[in-house]
Amino acid sequence: MKRRLLVDDYFETQLLFISPSGNGLKWIIPIDTKGLPHNIYFTAVANYIFQTYGVEVDKSGKDISRACFLPYDPHVYINPIYFQ
Repeated sequence: MKRRLLVDDYFETQLLFISPSGNGLKWIIPIDTKGLPHNIYFTAVANYIFQTYGVEVDKSGKDISRACFLPYDPHVYINPIYFQ
C-alpha cells in the first residue's frame, strides 16, 4: 500500500510512514483548508482511498487534534519538494 500511495495519480505525498502501532500508514498530503475544513477533506480522501484501493481508513484521523507527524518508521518517505 505504501508504494501505491507514493505513485497515486491524484494526490502528491508530502510524508508517508508506518504508524507507531505498526498496523497502518500515516499519509500526509497537501490540502487547502481555506476552502473547506479538515474534516470535509478527510471524509473525501477516505472515500477516495476506499474507492481507489478498497482500503477502509481509520476514522480517528478525522480528529485533527490526534494528528501524528513525527515518524518512528526508519523507512519514512519525505518528499524533498516540501521539506528542504
